[in-house]
Amino acid sequence: MSLIISQKLLALGAQHPAGKPELIQSLAMLTKQEIIVLIHLADDLTAAEIAKAMRIKPKSVANYKDRIADKLYLGGCRALRRFAIQQQEFLHLLKKEMIK
Repeated sequence: MSLIISQKLLALGAQHPAGKPELIQSLAMLTKQEIIVLIHLADDLTAAEIAKAMRIKPKSVANYKDRIADKLYLGGCRALRRFAIQQQEFLHLLKKEMIK
């Protein structure tokens, strides 16, 4: 992850009650693209919709999802989607910070 995003993640975690240290630590292991995929998953988009939004191939989305699930020690794509939806509020705050 880039230094700028890491700094924004840490600052956001300190300001927001949903920014638990274990969540911050987990998200810090992800790349910017992986975080974007996670944000789209939180919005309940399909792989095809994510691929279109990011202008990448659906197979690339599947690869990102697999890598994210591995990095976060989740049991697979269903667990990843559940995680993203549970963390939706914090992920949307992170999205706003990333756009700045």
